[in-house]
Amino acid sequence: MIITTDTLNKTIKEGNDNLFLLYGEEDYFIEMAVNSIRRKYLTAGFEQMDSVKLDFGGKALNIERISENIELPPWSSLKRVVEIVNFDFDKEATEKIPQIISNIPDSTLLLFVTDKIDKRKKKLFDAFDKNGIMCEVKHLEENVLMNYIKKGFSRSELTIDYEAGESIISRYDSSMRMIEAAIRRITLYCKATDTVNIDYNVVDELCEPDIHANIFKIVDAVGDGDAGKALVLLDNLIKLKEPLPKIRFMIARHMRELIAAKDLKNKALMVKRTGVRDFNAAKLIRQSSNYSMDRLLKLYNLCFRNDYDLKHGTADERASLESFIVLASGK
Repeated sequence: MIITTDTLNKTIKEGNDNLFLLYGEEDYFIEMAVNSIRRKYLTAGFEQMDSVKLDFGGKALNIERISENIELPPWSSLKRVVEIVNFDFDKEATEKIPQIISNIPDSTLLLFVTDKIDKRKKKLFDAFDKNGIMCEVKHLEENVLMNYIKKGFSRSELTIDYEAGESIISRYDSSMRMIEAAIRRITLYCKATDTVNIDYNVVDELCEPDIHANIFKIVDAVGDGDAGKALVLLDNLIKLKEPLPKIRFMIARHMRELIAAKDLKNKALMVKRTGVRDFNAAKLIRQSSNYSMDRLLKLYNLCFRNDYDLKHGTADERASLESFIVLASGK
């Protein structure tokens, strides 16, 4: 059965299942779900005896190890919990796992946790759907995250500007784990300084650099033909010790998203087809108006050529980025 994140906790609490497949980008909620499963089925004091975590280091599943572990009965708990992490569904697993998960003992709960699953492997996907619970755990929607941030600060009688909240979401790529840490850090600062309202400056001082916002600024400057400003912004990112490969990757990705924005011209379609956040989709559509489609395609191809030169050792990382900015800024 395929369920949504909204119903995951309820399903865990009310069900008596013996198979879960949890996958997706929001590891914070996946961890919470795993802990909820462990609390439900494992007796206090017997957690180590009645559970095992099999970490395959990103390699193929060891079918024999899984089979051996699911056959062991629990000592004192409702079920023995067997958690499988960091694995690859290779050809052998695709063939054998469906048989294993259709014959899990009632005394065992088998839990697979991964960041993604290849839904093209229909036999495997259908087997999980038929025999257990599957849930893709995604990042929360922007408006939900914003409300969460506001409520997090309101518990300490603090308020936050919309721009500041948006900046927190952007800086941490909507990761709840990182956002939670930011809320705690900012709250401590506010209590120590008698600050009651959190604005952008507070966030900018206490949180990691907003590389997304800086990439937008660089591309804005490029669109205006202001190579000098774009180079200063690049230099600021480098001084903040942002890795050059990351900056290069994000600029290339940004160009790709601008091409999509120029083509779609619709925020909802941008969110659906590219996976960007609502507020970023709106910014991308606005920014794409500064470029022709032909120019965007040329810039994207330039990113590829620079990447090729770097991989073949014929260019310097920083010089390549600066060269791109100067060439891209020419009308």
